[in-house]
Amino acid sequence: MDLDVAVLGTGLTESIVAAALSKAGYKVGHLDANPYYGADDASLSVDELVQWADERTKCDAEFSPYISRQRERFTDISYSGTVPAQSRQYALSLCPTIVPSVGPLIDSLIASGVSRYGGFKLLERVALYESPGVAKPVPGNKEDIFKDKQLSLLHKRRLMRFLMFAGGEFEDKPELQGHEQTPFPTFLKEKFSLDDTAVRAIAYAIAFCASTSDPTLPALHRIRRYLRSTGRYGPSPFLFGHYGGIGEIAQGFCRTAAVAGATYVLGRQVISTQVVEAPPEGSRKYRVTIDELSEHIECDVLISSADYTSLLPSRPLAVSNMSVSSPGDYPVARCIAILDCPLAFTGLVAATEPAEDPEIQDSGTSPDPQSATVDTAVLVFPPGTVSDGSQSTAVHVLVTGEGSVSAPGGKWVIYLSMPLLDEEMKAQTPEQLLRPYLNAALTITLPHAAEDRLEPLFMLFYKQHPTTVLMPSDDESPPLLPDPSIPLYLPEMADSSVHVAEATFWRAIEQLKAADVIDSFWPPLDVVEEEDEW
Repeated sequence: MDLDVAVLGTGLTESIVAAALSKAGYKVGHLDANPYYGADDASLSVDELVQWADERTKCDAEFSPYISRQRERFTDISYSGTVPAQSRQYALSLCPTIVPSVGPLIDSLIASGVSRYGGFKLLERVALYESPGVAKPVPGNKEDIFKDKQLSLLHKRRLMRFLMFAGGEFEDKPELQGHEQTPFPTFLKEKFSLDDTAVRAIAYAIAFCASTSDPTLPALHRIRRYLRSTGRYGPSPFLFGHYGGIGEIAQGFCRTAAVAGATYVLGRQVISTQVVEAPPEGSRKYRVTIDELSEHIECDVLISSADYTSLLPSRPLAVSNMSVSSPGDYPVARCIAILDCPLAFTGLVAATEPAEDPEIQDSGTSPDPQSATVDTAVLVFPPGTVSDGSQSTAVHVLVTGEGSVSAPGGKWVIYLSMPLLDEEMKAQTPEQLLRPYLNAALTITLPHAAEDRLEPLFMLFYKQHPTTVLMPSDDESPPLLPDPSIPLYLPEMADSSVHVAEATFWRAIEQLKAADVIDSFWPPLDVVEEEDEW
């Protein structure tokens, strides 16, 4: 099989690269050892999730180099409960995230035409956990602040002053000078005289800070981006993709690549990759051998996710170490739980219908104004709010349900994530770390379960470890995609993937000697492409 480019892995980053190169006119082969699209970003049914866990935990002398690498990156996996009925109607994300309405991913979805392959649900609310049974929505814009009857006029003025500051060009403002690395909660108290309640709301539910020590400047950059996202598709700055989130988005980019001519091979292990020594003129540089595929793949450019590094012919070159807001070098404890009761936020005001857009729409319905339950939302546990929890690290909980086509009617999926920022946390199991927060979240379900505690129908805990990006050996090495899938901040992963994908795309164009021919990441959408079978 003669190709210009072979891409190993179908995660979101790799899928964007494959789509961009295919639409630029190159012959692309896209390979994945998994039988599904998305790799570590995939959306899986419950049965597929159990199989995913078993493959990374059960002893098997025959496991592949890919699974060996996965076992290093996903550890302490455990699950309990029974597989619920209608298991195939669940779309469970291995990398739960929300997407800012303004940013690189939305731009790429529109520019590439991938937006027509999926739908989105507007995030209804972000709420702060306060005490057992109580979670209060956070006002995220001026209108919400003015309507909040619990805020005094003085506090409203202080909040408005801060939001005006954070939404503008603050880099040269005197309030910030010399305080760029000050812990953000400290900055809010000292420079804007905000009380503890407002500080918690801004730091952990608006800036999505991971800890009490997060620096000020990156937090302000995030807030400005999110404030500028508000109103594009509705009152919330965030969207959640249908069918589990970014796994379905990754599949949309794969679909676009296939329509443009890319070849897909899923569920086959990569046996080896080799450099063709002194290839004759017109021959390809790399040869890839695939299990149970008699024909070799030969290509000029080889792009790989970190899970296939042991198979690469030489030390891979890190295309970029960039991450939007964090170095991403901390493990994350995660939990996926399926509930048969909804979460309810105190004093919830229903979101208005989002504005329509020709490319992306919110096809979910707004909650009943009389109802406090939520279908798609984020619950935030600031540091110190759970007695058995961390005093310095925040935990974010993403809630999804039928409205985002993530679960059947009457069921909800909640995702808990906690960055492990110190050695003491790293030594504990994910269940030890997250079970207190899961129990606290269950107290705000309806009907309230404070006395007779609700148990999830199904739970899975695991730790996700960052990849190690190797230093470059030379300019001719295969590009290695740095893994942006473990950001410390819930809304950052998707846009970070686009940044890395674009850097990889231009590196591939250089190796293909086409830098003078290709002048944009996505070609203009002059015509609607016809879909062939793929």
